[in-house]
Amino acid sequence: MGSTTSILGDLRYARSRLLKSIQGLSHRELTGISIYEGWTIKDILAHIIGWDQRTLKILPLMLQNRAGEIRRVEVEDYNRQSVNAWRDKSLAQVLAEAEILHQQILDILASTGLVEIEMRRQRHEQIITIRSYVIDVMIEHEQQHAIEIEQWRKNLEQTIDPEAIKETLAKNRTSFWTALAGLSEADLLDETAVGNWSVKDVVGHIADWEQRMLNAARHIHDPSRPEVPPMSDNLDDWNSLMAARRKANTCQENFRHLRETQALLDKFVAQLKPGDWKLRGPYPWPGDQGTLAELLSHIAEHYADHLPDLARWRRERGHVDC
Repeated sequence: MGSTTSILGDLRYARSRLLKSIQGLSHRELTGISIYEGWTIKDILAHIIGWDQRTLKILPLMLQNRAGEIRRVEVEDYNRQSVNAWRDKSLAQVLAEAEILHQQILDILASTGLVEIEMRRQRHEQIITIRSYVIDVMIEHEQQHAIEIEQWRKNLEQTIDPEAIKETLAKNRTSFWTALAGLSEADLLDETAVGNWSVKDVVGHIADWEQRMLNAARHIHDPSRPEVPPMSDNLDDWNSLMAARRKANTCQENFRHLRETQALLDKFVAQLKPGDWKLRGPYPWPGDQGTLAELLSHIAEHYADHLPDLARWRRERGHVDC
């Protein structure tokens, strides 16, 4: 039969296993990749919140011997409503709410005697107990999602393709340098190229980020190396600050820094072993972490992020597309 203490321990274990299954995942993996049925991990957590909210309505009714008032729900509709209710909320808000609701459930059960937990109650034509209708269902539900996420993670890591990442990096770099070909000094200093940045500023910006991401990659690969502290939550402010620090640099200095950083990154990538790409650690921006492979993909994508603005600016300046 166990005890209330052991029951609470089982509930805590189920929730901790669920949270452990998502530990170390990047923000993209948590919010941008569907696991099944069009749901991300964030959606799964929202789904858990929905059932926790229902549990907090059910428990008082059962404790007041009003189990017959527990309303039926259409599961698919309820799941959809629960997920949709959190679509526009941040991952941090979802995680915080899940923690709050779970603790509220534990607090109620902690003050409930084992006799009450095992008491048979009539719900319509069904006999239920708090253990069978609430506790066992919660434990099984959360452990099942943990198992699914654990398997998804294994499958996800098997899809890491180092050669494809290196190819994309080389391709995007080439496209970026090509977009700068044939530009005069005046072109490079035109502060209307990308917002209020010049091409020189963009080159310095990419160099700064690539250096930070390289240092973060080195730490993931070898945790004995210093961790790169994340900058402030406002990335626009950080980018503006770094651009201001480079204001006195010449175009040649920014170009040289980027070339040197690219060479250092290439040297780092060349010595990676197949298993290294799956290593996980902190990224150099707030509240994110993930695989070394994804971090290196971010470096490649950063070049592509700036190409549309550069192409537009070239056309406005009358330059033939390269």
